[in-house]
Amino acid sequence: ELLTIIREVEEKYSHPIAILGDLQGPKLRVGQFSNEKGEILEEGSTFRLDLDEARGDNSRVMLPHPEIIEASEIGHDLLVDDGKVKLTVIGKGEGYLDCKVIFGGKISDRKGVNTPDSVLEISPLTPKDRSDLEYMLGIGVDWVALSFVQRPEDIVEIRALIDEKLPAGSFKPAVMAKIEKPSCFIGDSLRDIVELCDGIMVARGDLGVECAPEDVPLLQKEIIDESRKQGKPVVVATQMLESMIDSPTPTRAEASDVATAIYDGADAIMLSAESAAGKYPEESVAMQQRIINRVESDDHYKNVLAQNQVDPDNTPTDAIIVAARQIADTIKAKAIVSFSLRGSTVLRAAKGRPGVPILGISPFKETARQLAMSWGVYPELPQTGSYFSNTSEEELFDYDNSISEVATDDFDLVLRNACRAALRKGLVSDPNDLLVVTAGIPFGTPGAANVIRVVPAAGPSCWDGSCRID
Repeated sequence: ELLTIIREVEEKYSHPIAILGDLQGPKLRVGQFSNEKGEILEEGSTFRLDLDEARGDNSRVMLPHPEIIEASEIGHDLLVDDGKVKLTVIGKGEGYLDCKVIFGGKISDRKGVNTPDSVLEISPLTPKDRSDLEYMLGIGVDWVALSFVQRPEDIVEIRALIDEKLPAGSFKPAVMAKIEKPSCFIGDSLRDIVELCDGIMVARGDLGVECAPEDVPLLQKEIIDESRKQGKPVVVATQMLESMIDSPTPTRAEASDVATAIYDGADAIMLSAESAAGKYPEESVAMQQRIINRVESDDHYKNVLAQNQVDPDNTPTDAIIVAARQIADTIKAKAIVSFSLRGSTVLRAAKGRPGVPILGISPFKETARQLAMSWGVYPELPQTGSYFSNTSEEELFDYDNSISEVATDDFDLVLRNACRAALRKGLVSDPNDLLVVTAGIPFGTPGAANVIRVVPAAGPSCWDGSCRID
């Protein structure tokens, strides 16, 4: 039902909306206690975690995850209940861990356990996740977010499962890796994870539990920098405007936190409980947008982007994209228009963070939806399989009724429709506003961009207010 509502809104406003399905991953928890209210662990005391199914007391409790016991070594830390209780392993035997209580506190039934020092031999996909993924593929989500990513092999695993379970004729969703485990930063793991997936989420909730608080801002920047370097969209999430769950306004620290993520170069910022379960969902979204608008209008933000350009790849497509950005800057164009079959050219344009919006045009609505996650991209929502080029003059300027037809070789008609899309999205407001267009000729060649055109908003035949009549 929710998906249907989203698609109806999408159709009403002709604006692609990306739907992300979130797989929760393994939930590591302690067992149950004899005292239903739980137990208080004193600092400095010894506490055992074992595989015994008997209910726990103030000396031990079941840990129904042999993988944790196997992977833990003496000196490793275990964090219970989001770090409220901290244990350090001081002894290990067959099926148990003896721990010293470093931070005491209350521990009760089914509280979560985090393992910041261990890489667990466990799949990120539980049986429930596998079932949920099959459902997501059936309803056609645009992105799938994978939790509990520890190593690059986890991305390989979910891609193989998607290939196996994807219904015939369905569009493959993009894969987003949620970075929330310290093991992602071992060696080249982060680089390899980013390379294997389509997007990254900085999941600061669990990352903030398993890493020192002072490290999280630095790790956030590291993740964003690596994602930008590889041209993958990166989302910063969790506790962005946490106080707005119960308050109509955020704290100043929260507003600064949101702004910092934007200054760092994130493609998107995400609300969680604020909009999903809070008292002020609309106000939270509006506040998030106000902060985005304020930062992106700041000259300092523009200077930061200019000073932190990533190096382009040595490819013809990247050369075209760099040239388009320079042309747009020189002629003060209102937008860059990028035609792309599967979105790769649009992503390369977004990677360079041009100083103008990017109108992304694809013949596939699924690609347009996936591009909605990327920095500065305004994706156009065409009819499936169309570059909407074969259109009459009357239909061309009927802005209230978007027309999309099968592509032809008439590049001028394609450009005219691109101008119309730019007008509809508010990217241009005057007939003499200029657009820089990149495309690959012939159409339908994935990843190819070999043409740059500068066109006025009135259309490719119109210059200085005069239109050419052929």
